[in-house]
Amino acid sequence: MKILLKNGSIVNVFTDSVEKADVLIQDGKIIGVGNDYTDDDAQVVEDVSGKYICPAFVDGHIHIESTMLTPYEFAKVCVPHGTSYVVADPHEITNVLGTDGIDFMMQSSKGLPLDVLFMLPSCVPATPLDEAGATLLSKDLEPYYQKERVLGLAEMMNYPGILADDENAIEKVRKARSLDRVVNGHAPLLTGRGLDKYISEGIQDDHECSSKEEALEKLSKGQWVMIRQGTAARNLEGLISLFDEPYSRRCLLVTDDKHPADLINNGHIDSIIRQAVKLGKKAVTGIRMATLQAAQCFNLKYVGAVAPCYKADLLVLDDLDSVKIKDVYKNGKKVVSDGKLLEIEKPCVDLSLLNKVKNSVNMQGCKAEDFVIKSENKKCRVIKIIKNQLLTEEWITDIDFNKNNGVDTQRDILKLAAVERHKNTG
Repeated sequence: MKILLKNGSIVNVFTDSVEKADVLIQDGKIIGVGNDYTDDDAQVVEDVSGKYICPAFVDGHIHIESTMLTPYEFAKVCVPHGTSYVVADPHEITNVLGTDGIDFMMQSSKGLPLDVLFMLPSCVPATPLDEAGATLLSKDLEPYYQKERVLGLAEMMNYPGILADDENAIEKVRKARSLDRVVNGHAPLLTGRGLDKYISEGIQDDHECSSKEEALEKLSKGQWVMIRQGTAARNLEGLISLFDEPYSRRCLLVTDDKHPADLINNGHIDSIIRQAVKLGKKAVTGIRMATLQAAQCFNLKYVGAVAPCYKADLLVLDDLDSVKIKDVYKNGKKVVSDGKLLEIEKPCVDLSLLNKVKNSVNMQGCKAEDFVIKSENKKCRVIKIIKNQLLTEEWITDIDFNKNNGVDTQRDILKLAAVERHKNTG
């Protein structure tokens, strides 16, 4: 069946222009863009006069588990906000369940009106100090590269291991590269010769930049920069100058970690573009970064543009600058109409796998006395939070552990505890 979106204005991400044109769709892809199409060219004609047509959005880096939603519930929230692709790193659930976590995320995201693509977790556990539920070596990941939705190796946050020639870290990166797969980076504040060595292993991008200076060094050395604006880490304002030429051509927009209330109240990738517009940047630039460039970063063919042969993942906008989404098309099928999500089918998950996911906490209960600190030492190391950043500072201060067990609300010093919940080691 052919569908004609008629009388709209398309956002051309190749020329950064807005052009009057009709869009003809057939079998899930765009087969025509121009002004010479008529109602006779299609079985279904949608008049979108006064509206804008743009590609649907791609989130190039997210941990779906951090939304505290299953992929099905996540799709119900983010598809109405215009997202058609997410590149997910399931390392949160994999830290708990190993490859069962990957299997669960792949099964529970199949067949949604949202393409969930995967990068394989590179650091399980995240550090040698962790008592995680699993350990994944390169040989454990290798079979997953045969899966259609697996694009490569997720954020190599063990950059100290790369710099120290850690055999396990190096093997994972080189295996992915030998298969011509993408390798994502994670190297906050790494610079100079260390950054050179890290990139030389074939690590192509970074989502941890918090300053323009850091981002420009990584851009100048060939990396893609993912401008992150999530719930906890909000780097957009510090990196807003990357929306200017020539930098914007090597940047994409990601959320990394996004909490449910934030998704529901503020949106997903659409909210980043809105914020950039409020900071003085063009919506068309943000749309390009969130579509074509995200697709190019991950070698996705014919994704992220309103052009012939491209996948018909499209948005119809009531307003460009506010990214007000009216309709969403996925594979040429309307899945959101007048801002409302149409019915979607819930994926089937193997029952035994589901039981593992729902019964993964293995520990005895905690008592108040388990958290008492017995120390005559008056000095305490405090993790100092930096607002809107994942970076922290160290603060050494005097504290009386015999008074309120070391808690000092006057100075906002609270206790943080990590409890081993995987193997009941105590």
